[in-house]
Amino acid sequence: MQQNHTEISAIGEFGLIRRISDLVNIRLDDQSLNDNLIMGISDDAAVYRPTPGKVQILTSDALIEGIHFDLTFMALKHLGWKAMVINFSDIAAMCGTPRYAAVTLSLPKKISVEMVEELYAGASAACKKFSCLIVGGDTTASMANMMVSVTVIGEAEERQVTYRGGAKAGEYICVSGHLGASVAGLKILKREKERFSKISDLREFKPNLEPYAPALEKHLTPKPRFDISSIFRERVKVGAVIDISDGLASEVHHICAGSGVGAEIYEHNIPVDSLTQRIAAEFSESPVDYALFGGEEYELLFTISDAEYAKLDRLTNDVSILGRVTEKEKGIGFIRENGEREALAPGGWDHFKTR
Repeated sequence: MQQNHTEISAIGEFGLIRRISDLVNIRLDDQSLNDNLIMGISDDAAVYRPTPGKVQILTSDALIEGIHFDLTFMALKHLGWKAMVINFSDIAAMCGTPRYAAVTLSLPKKISVEMVEELYAGASAACKKFSCLIVGGDTTASMANMMVSVTVIGEAEERQVTYRGGAKAGEYICVSGHLGASVAGLKILKREKERFSKISDLREFKPNLEPYAPALEKHLTPKPRFDISSIFRERVKVGAVIDISDGLASEVHHICAGSGVGAEIYEHNIPVDSLTQRIAAEFSESPVDYALFGGEEYELLFTISDAEYAKLDRLTNDVSILGRVTEKEKGIGFIRENGEREALAPGGWDHFKTR
């Protein structure tokens, strides 16, 4: 079924804002969010009452077409979801709760009203699930590619906020979930796009995606790990915490730099599921490299003492021990399955690295 394509110029900026306002005006289970919002999208700025006794957490991320997403295989509803969730993941890493969000869009002429509505449908679905309200932002024209920028304000009790600088020598280094699936899913999407580009009769093209659904979901619609951060907040004390956006190796380096420590990560401890291993084999690549350098996982990497880990182990089976925090002088090592130790390269995504 062909989607309508209403040019934004047909309804104008303020007509688009009115449509966006209708899409994000949702009622949440957490009634206090609605009650504490004094003014939302309909004025120059949002006004809300901070929750007494809490500190506020501010985070922001931008997604640029051609850098972070490809509209040939990224549905707008998935883009809207992901733009929100990558910010929620930052809040989860601080053991906070998202409260309010502002969304800024730069829109080239190819983007229609219906496409913007689809994006906000995805964003609103994420906000509904993780209890956050979109209260403002900006829309502007773009002469080139599309951009989505989201700022989220979260909150937490000050004593419960976690940082990447809290690791101590002797603690375990752990991670939630499994790693490498996001980049594995991206590789499948890129391969199918290449197949599509080589088909002369497009009616004959059938994308081969179903066998890879969990990896595609990990890349297109990631989930912030509030289930794990809520345990940190309420039941278990951890050292340092960071979310994995740029790759495991990069985040280990961030924790070590922030905490003034070293680390040893063991190859055989890295959790990689069977589908990710199969996809890596199809591309004749290393699933461990996917985990170390792939990024866009949005799992939580953290450090924890032996005693606190014993508590955590009784509360969840979705955490793996990767290694230990060491003294800074020992550096950051990667222990291969054969026992050989090598320096762990930071790797990961660097926006300004020459490619």
